[in-house]
Amino acid sequence: MKVNILGSGTSTGVPVIGCDCAVCTGYAPKNQRTRASIALEQDGDVILIDTAPEMRIQVLRAGIKKLKAVFYTHMHADHVHGFDDLRAFYFKSREPLDIYLLPEMIPELRDRFRYAFENTGYNGAIPQVRLHAISSSQFRVGNFDVETVRLPHGHVETCGFRFGNFAYATDFKTFPEQCVRSWQNKIDVMIASGIHFGHHSTHSCIPETIELFRSLGVKRGIISHLAHEVDYDRHNLLLPPGIELAFDGMTIDLKPTVS
Repeated sequence: MKVNILGSGTSTGVPVIGCDCAVCTGYAPKNQRTRASIALEQDGDVILIDTAPEMRIQVLRAGIKKLKAVFYTHMHADHVHGFDDLRAFYFKSREPLDIYLLPEMIPELRDRFRYAFENTGYNGAIPQVRLHAISSSQFRVGNFDVETVRLPHGHVETCGFRFGNFAYATDFKTFPEQCVRSWQNKIDVMIASGIHFGHHSTHSCIPETIELFRSLGVKRGIISHLAHEVDYDRHNLLLPPGIELAFDGMTIDLKPTVS
C-alpha cells in the first residue's frame, strides 16, 4: 500500500491570509500546506480520505486519475469543501463514486450540497455519488480492509481509519481508552493530527499526539494538520526518534501485513 499526504495543513492552510509571521512569509516548501487529506493506493484501487478545498490541485499534483471511493472523517469545511470537484471523476468513469461516512454526517452533506442530491433547478454538472453510512466498525471496500473508531472533536465525533498496519486519524482531542486498546500494537505507520505545540480545546496538540503514538505502540508516527506556528525545518528536529512532521506530497510505502 502507498500513502500520499495530499495536504498537511490545519483549517486556515499555510500561509495564513494576512499573516506576517516567519512561516507564512517565508518560502520553505515544506511549510506550504494545503488542507489535510490523504490518498491510499493498493493493488490498483485508490481511495481518498476527505475532500479538502484544494482537492483539485492535490489530486492533479499526485497524478490521481480515478478513485475507488472517498471516506470522510467529519463534515468541517476544511475536510469537505472540495466535494464539488468529485464530479470530474465521473466524466471519464461514468460510474457514481462511493462515499463512506458516519450516519449522522449524511444529512449535513446532503444539505450543504443540496444541488447534488435534489432537483434544485441547477443545470450544471454535479457530483455523481452513492452515500454509504458506516454502520460497522469493520468492512471491506475494493482491495482495502477497513476498521474505524469514533473520536471526540469538540461537539462532534470524527472517524479514524485503520487499514492493516496503517492508521489515519485527524481532528480529535483524545483517543478514548477503548480505541487505544483496539489499535494497540497493530500499527506500523500512523498519520495523526497535532495542530501545534501549545494548547487547544478540541484538537490534539503535538505533545499529546506524541504520547498517543507511544500509547498505541506506533513504530513510525507522522504528525499532520499543522498550523502556521509549526516550522518544518526547525521543529522536525525537536521530535523524538520515530516521529516526524508531515508535509504536502510526502509519500509512504507500506509492506502488507495481516490486519
